[in-house]
Amino acid sequence: MTGAVSDESSSETAHLDARCIWIIDGGPNAPRRLPPNEPSCVIAVDRGLAHALRSGLRPHVVVGDFDSVDPGMLARAGEQWPDLILRRHPPDKAHSDLDLALSFAWGLDPDQIAVVSGAGGRIDHLLTSVGLLARPCYAALRLVAYVSDSVVRAATAAMAMELNANDGNLLTLLAVGGTARVQTTGLRWNLSAAMPLRSAASLGLSNEFIEPTAEVRVAAGTVLAVQTHGKSLS
Repeated sequence: MTGAVSDESSSETAHLDARCIWIIDGGPNAPRRLPPNEPSCVIAVDRGLAHALRSGLRPHVVVGDFDSVDPGMLARAGEQWPDLILRRHPPDKAHSDLDLALSFAWGLDPDQIAVVSGAGGRIDHLLTSVGLLARPCYAALRLVAYVSDSVVRAATAAMAMELNANDGNLLTLLAVGGTARVQTTGLRWNLSAAMPLRSAASLGLSNEFIEPTAEVRVAAGTVLAVQTHGKSLS
């Protein structure tokens, strides 16, 4: 392909600007919500190349096994942007395409990462993709996922998240990998570190912002914070 960089040319990543990386997921649906800040680097995950182009984004990297990307679109992108980097992986692999894209982005030592997904498709893919955010190396980053109409963040022990109600007036907190302990402020039903947030429990479901911002401080464990705009219960 004209201008495309092979998988072996790792030195070619030196020109990438890792200040603000957007990863455009390759799910069946186009993103419905984009981050508010401009990306400095766009990584398209397989069919995510089509989603990126339709959103008016210039792709810098394409990652995946290329089973769902349009070959003609991929060729035209390589011709239009000669420095486009391809990371093609075999179909029989141990990691999902999004996992590989996150690993690639993490290796660039980014300041922040946004995963952008239209969601839809298989529920096992969606659960796995959201669960990836809770991996310790990613939870320690400034990593936000825009999944359909929701905004998802992760935090692990000794971390705090300041959440803005503009991202969603409803907040669900999910413990990942075991029991977590969190302390919150700014919510209708604040949690304390004395109240265990158990994995697969519904204690943290559908809380509500009563202030413009809320803080979630994690004392132990790892937590996913999911914000969605919805109707208040009051």
